Amino acid sequence: MNCSCQEQFKKAFAPQCEPSEERSSQIDQRKRVSNPKLRSAAPIPARRQASRADTRPQQADRASESAVSLKKLNGLAGYLIRQAQLWVFEDFNATLGPLQLRPVYFSILTIVGENPGLSQMALSQVLGVVRSALVPMLDGLEARDLLDRTPSKTDRRSHALYLTPEGKALLERAEALVQEHEKRLVKKVGASGHKQLLQILSVFGKQP
Repeated sequence: MNCSCQEQFKKAFAPQCEPSEERSSQIDQRKRVSNPKLRSAAPIPARRQASRADTRPQQADRASESAVSLKKLNGLAGYLIRQAQLWVFEDFNATLGPLQLRPVYFSILTIVGENPGLSQMALSQVLGVVRSALVPMLDGLEARDLLDRTPSKTDRRSHALYLTPEGKALLERAEALVQEHEKRLVKKVGASGHKQLLQILSVFGKQP
C-alpha cells in the first residue's frame, strides 16, 4: 500500500477528535443562555462583578465622611468664608443659568448700568480683573447686543461703556432673579444673620 493510500485509510477509519475544552465551554454557555431554566445559573460576567465591587468602596467613603472631624477648620474664618462662597456661587449660577449670565457678567452689567460711560480701565480696576481678561468678556457681551463700546470723547485711546436696550432689559430680569437668590440666603442664615453678614463683609467691598 503506497503512502497516499495509507493516509486515506487513516482518515477514513481514525476516531473523530473530541471538541476542545474552549469550544465545549462555549457550547455550554449557549445552552444556558437559550434555556430559561439554565439562564439563572449562567455565570456573571467579570466586568459586571467588577462594577459591583467598585461601589463598595464608594459606599464606605460616604459612610466615613460623617466621621471626619473638621473642628479645627470650622474655627477658621477663611475656611468658613470659602464654604459660604461655594454655596453662594452654586445657587447664583443656577439662578442666572437660564439667562446665560455668570456672576462676573452680572457684575459688569450692573456696574455699567449704574455708571453709564464708564471706561474699560475704570471697570477693570473696580472688578480687580486685568484688562487682557476683561476684553474677551466685553466682546462676548457686545456680541449679544447687551453692551455698547464707543470711543471716549476725552481720550481716543479709551472706550466708554453703555448698556443697550437689550442689556437693560436683561439686567432687569437678572436683578429679579438675584433677589430670589438673596431670599434663599436670608432663609439659610436668618434675617439678623444676613444683616450682620453684610456689615462684616462690607470691609472687603470696594469703596467708592
